[in-house]
Amino acid sequence: MHMPTGIDTSYAAGGDQFSLHEQPHEPEFDRLVFVLIDALRNDFMIGKDSGFKFVSSHIEQGTAYPFTAKATAPTVTLPRIKALTTGTIPSFLDAILNIAESDTTSSLENHDNWVYQFKQQNKTIHFFGDDTWMRLFPAMFDKTDGTTSFFVSDTTEVDLNVTRHIKTDLVEPDWDAVIFHYLGLDHIGHLGGPQSPLMKPKQMEMDQAIESIYTIVAEQDARRMQEQSNAKGTLIVVCGDHGMNEKGNHGGSSIGETSAGLVFMSPQFESRPTKKLQQQPLSALLANRQYVLGFPVIDQIDIVPTLATLFSFPIPKNNLGKVILDLYVSKQDFTSILNSLLLNASQLGQLLSKIAPEIAGYLEAPSSHANDATLEFGQSYARAISLHREYLISKDGTAAKQAIELYYHFIEAAQSQLSNTASDYNIRFMVAGVVLISCSTVGLICLWLLFKQQSHAIDIWSFSQYFSVLALILYALSMFASSFVEEEHYTWYYLVQTLTVLSAVSSFRIPVVTVGQMLHTIVICFAQMLLVRTAIAWNHNQLSDLILSYSGIQWHLMGLTLFTTVIFGIKTLYKLSSQSSIIDVNSTAQIIQNLVRAAMLIIAILVSLLVFVYKLKAAATDTIDEVPEMYAGLLNWELVQPLDQVALGKLIYNYGGAGLFVLGGLFYVTKRAHLLDLVQDDDARRDDDDDQEELQMQALQQAHKRNAILIDTKRTLVLQMLLFLITPLLILQSRPENAVLFVLFHVQLELLTRFHAYLQDKCKLSVPTWLIGVLIASLSHASFFLTGHSNSIASVDLSNAYIGVEEYDTILIGLLTFCSNWSGSIWWSIAGWTLVSSHENKWFSYMLTHAILFSVAMTALSISVTVLREHLFIWTVFSPKYLYQIVWNVLFHWILQVCIGSIITQVVFCV
Repeated sequence: MHMPTGIDTSYAAGGDQFSLHEQPHEPEFDRLVFVLIDALRNDFMIGKDSGFKFVSSHIEQGTAYPFTAKATAPTVTLPRIKALTTGTIPSFLDAILNIAESDTTSSLENHDNWVYQFKQQNKTIHFFGDDTWMRLFPAMFDKTDGTTSFFVSDTTEVDLNVTRHIKTDLVEPDWDAVIFHYLGLDHIGHLGGPQSPLMKPKQMEMDQAIESIYTIVAEQDARRMQEQSNAKGTLIVVCGDHGMNEKGNHGGSSIGETSAGLVFMSPQFESRPTKKLQQQPLSALLANRQYVLGFPVIDQIDIVPTLATLFSFPIPKNNLGKVILDLYVSKQDFTSILNSLLLNASQLGQLLSKIAPEIAGYLEAPSSHANDATLEFGQSYARAISLHREYLISKDGTAAKQAIELYYHFIEAAQSQLSNTASDYNIRFMVAGVVLISCSTVGLICLWLLFKQQSHAIDIWSFSQYFSVLALILYALSMFASSFVEEEHYTWYYLVQTLTVLSAVSSFRIPVVTVGQMLHTIVICFAQMLLVRTAIAWNHNQLSDLILSYSGIQWHLMGLTLFTTVIFGIKTLYKLSSQSSIIDVNSTAQIIQNLVRAAMLIIAILVSLLVFVYKLKAAATDTIDEVPEMYAGLLNWELVQPLDQVALGKLIYNYGGAGLFVLGGLFYVTKRAHLLDLVQDDDARRDDDDDQEELQMQALQQAHKRNAILIDTKRTLVLQMLLFLITPLLILQSRPENAVLFVLFHVQLELLTRFHAYLQDKCKLSVPTWLIGVLIASLSHASFFLTGHSNSIASVDLSNAYIGVEEYDTILIGLLTFCSNWSGSIWWSIAGWTLVSSHENKWFSYMLTHAILFSVAMTALSISVTVLREHLFIWTVFSPKYLYQIVWNVLFHWILQVCIGSIITQVVFCV
């Protein structure tokens, strides 16, 4: 058995030399079946309503050892597997790499772990399940069958592909360890939450799989015990990598997400006496632990040293876990307990000595430090060694109990210190990054100030400007407070409402404003505030739960939302038609425009209907709910009846793409038709008397100006049509209960548009572009939180990220995940394009305003995570927020707004 070097554990007595690490340490087991059920929350397996009847029966008989295994954030699969195999606290970067199916940078090939230690003992290891293991442990498994972990719409085949190996591979005697990783339960959680009707049947399915494993292993062990004198038996470990919250998601640090189930089972346990706490030699030590659902709570990483000592292989050198004593105590075996604790204490001591050199003396010469109380936990180790030696000579049970308690005290103290310093920061790189980001932010602010000096905006918006600057400063400062980061949604709700009020107040400062105009503005402002409050109440004040509790109301609201979108589209197409000034000579162009508009309308209606049908079919499949009778006929529609969900999703995307193509054609035809009008008008004027040449030129210039304004108006209408075409696709990517929010967004945009048109027509005043930018940024952020998301990774919704997808693709799934979670923000980003003039300077000002807002946020957060890197909530609050901010800056701002927005508004739909 391997022992860390440099530690003196020898003892001389009566001329005999005793060495603790040379004491025999026989393995308790020689085979392992490790069953990992993704997102197995503790109550799923050890709760009263558990579907794990077979497992529960063994727990009740005292022949299985159940625990709640506490996981640390981020509670996603890849970092949890790292923790379960290395005993370390994974990097938060693993939360990002968790999504990259083909990524190999997270491999544990060069990290000590129990899979590697098994392999070092020439063990044969088989793996079946989530192929994340195959990326983490390349060339470690002798037989594999991987499944894709992120195809969450699959809740059945993904587990059947694992279970089939029980009857075909587990029954063979050619293995020493088999790892099963089931994904279906996690997928059901993402689709329908922990209360999904599919959850209990899935638990029963998993229980049956465990029963099959247990039965096969029991028969094999019985046969092996007869044939091989040195056979030890098989340990079955059933555990979850993390839990889930009440929405079925995970990644954060809530109780549900961090409470994973864990059970140790073995046919060998049936030969042990039934465990009773009062009969155990360590009852006092173990009774002080926390209990949940009537069973002990341990750290998830404790599995690692426990497996190492049970199978007698070296504890992975960076392990931070401690041995689970429950698996030893029922044997009344002090020697095994002491040896296991010694190995655990020595390994943690060696690790601790690298950051606390003062502990080295206690480890290297414990006999000379037994009375040295300089370091209390160091003295505990030295005294434990002394008492351990005493027990080996005298077999005094009292000495053994004291040694166990001292070992345990040292292990807990070492674990605490190591956990607090487990993160390795490269300060130079962090500071360099902060400096670069800060420089870019300063450069953007200087550019905005220079641009502002060249503009001549009216001063009535000064209140809004001062408030926006102050709000930006306060928002940056809020990045240094964990509470403000966790409750960031309140910041954006406040900004949206305050900016709305300030815009109305600013309009009152116009000298020519009348009482009627003031009342008009007040009504618009009040309506906006009412809509914002309703949207906030929908997800944050359980308004949705109250309304959606009525049967079928969810589908009525979704139908209303899609119908409203079509009505807005028809209204926009009518405006495009009514503003046409094409003369009879261009009747062909008029016919072409009408045909394109008709095609546009048909596509918009089809996309909305197909989205509605897709959601109905998904609900019937995922939650076994009955579709309301009034919509049942849609499921029998000839167009969709032969299609599965993947094919239907693809059909929706195809129609959406066709709609975008037709919309581009509509704008091109409209623009060319107006240019033809202008050319014909120009030719007609040239036929007039040459004496009126100067008047003709002036009239021609005015005609050009009117035509440019008309085309710009048409451009705005086309962008609005783009928004109405995109809306059903965004509803497709959203949860059904959030569909109604898009109706509120539509009405809010309509009020904003009316307010801007009112100021332009009645007061001859335009809202400054920077204010539009600030308002749209606020609405984009607010809508992200309004749709039920937060700065916790647990709020990432994967249930709609696989629509129309047949197989896993990192880029495509990443894109759909972004669209699914930022659907409301994407809607408002496109809505912002309709409010900004096509004039090049105005678009530049709009983009510059957004760039400053996002750059300031990134700078403040970068400084925050650097300064607060040792903060208690650095991993649970600040790090997830930093990941979200990267998505906001890179995907939302630079790719969606700057790149795609500029191409669409300045190239495709350019005047």
